Amino acid sequence: MTGVSAETVGVLALPVDGGPVLLDWNAGRALNPASTMKLLSTYIALSTLGPGYRWVTSAHLDGPLRAGVLEGNLILRGGGDPKFVIEDLTDFIARMRAAGLREIRGDLVIDDGLFDLAGDPGRPLDGEASQPYNVAPHPALMNFKSTRVVVRPAGEHVKIVLDPPLADVRIANELRIVGGPCQPGANGLWIRDGTPPSEGSPRATVPTIRVGGKYSPACGELGVYAAVLSHHEFIHGFFKAAWQAAGGSFKGRTRLQSGAAQGDAWLQWVSPRSLAEIAQDINKFSNNVMTRQVLLSAAAAVAPPASPERARRMVQAWLAERGLVFPELVVDNGSGLSRDERISPASLARLLIYASRDAHGDLLRLSMPQVGIDGTMRARLHRHPLVGRAWIKTGSLRDVKSIAGYVDAASGRRYAVVMIINGEPILGAQPAQDAFLRWVYEQG
Repeated sequence: MTGVSAETVGVLALPVDGGPVLLDWNAGRALNPASTMKLLSTYIALSTLGPGYRWVTSAHLDGPLRAGVLEGNLILRGGGDPKFVIEDLTDFIARMRAAGLREIRGDLVIDDGLFDLAGDPGRPLDGEASQPYNVAPHPALMNFKSTRVVVRPAGEHVKIVLDPPLADVRIANELRIVGGPCQPGANGLWIRDGTPPSEGSPRATVPTIRVGGKYSPACGELGVYAAVLSHHEFIHGFFKAAWQAAGGSFKGRTRLQSGAAQGDAWLQWVSPRSLAEIAQDINKFSNNVMTRQVLLSAAAAVAPPASPERARRMVQAWLAERGLVFPELVVDNGSGLSRDERISPASLARLLIYASRDAHGDLLRLSMPQVGIDGTMRARLHRHPLVGRAWIKTGSLRDVKSIAGYVDAASGRRYAVVMIINGEPILGAQPAQDAFLRWVYEQG
């Protein structure tokens, strides 16, 4: 009926309060879970850091501050914040200005010592480096290393602006303008960083963002979110533009220096978002870079500096301490955006059952999309009694479709449910998943 082959599927439905298995098919098979792996990462972070954990970005003065002028460097120590966005930077800068800082005569120095990412290549899974979902983690991640590239008609030409703006960045307009009325498919933009340097040659002095493809002015304003530049270049442009907009002066460079922040902070920015709130952002909307930031933050709390390998060891140690033995588990980056990650439906369901009996279990459940109501499950099963009675994390890669979470059956009993489909091509995955959820609701 759905077109999904039984050989490509692992399925398990278990009552969380114990009792016989409701459905088991290939449940012990190691499969690529895609973004359902985020449940493991966020739950371990909730357990390790606590749901009220908030990230701190600190500012340090490397020189005297007199009459509004800093005769030295401004140092920002990255705290691993997964959602330090333009509104946060604007507020932090306003506090700096209110504290008397007007002109920075030295450099902006980013202390990136919280994470050790030297061995993490950060290559995009699908080769699409400009897609925000492919952004690699960074201790001083800012605005997801992304900006909105806005194309606007301007007479016979077009104007390209960035929102939020980035200082000291050149935009190379390579658009092909097409005439006539706006038609479906009239716009096909692509966004790339400037041509990278060849081996052994220096990078261009001015970071460049290339905007190309075709654009029809009759279609009006067009905006595309894109991940651009290196973290280093993005932080420089992002900070400097916001600093100048606040009336400040800064003509120096931005550089990275692990351990640069020494002694007490001059000012601190404490995230307005708790880990419990961030977990909801991650699981309801499947944010990859936020997941990686959170898992590395948990690893840094155990043994800084955090690296991907140390995060993997931390996951295994956390599971072992609780008697959760998942021999098939392979953790790559913890977000599910990986061809290598593996877990079985049995292990994922066991984690869900363990969580349901733990102090943070309700937070994990409520962080998942609620069927028919929000997140990635908002538009599904609308006319079924399951609406509002199931919390399901979804996952999707080219050759993976997965769901995992909880279903409150018609009987009133709660079930941990997992369905992972691996194979290419995957046809009928969503109908098969929805049929599985309906069946658990009716038969459980």
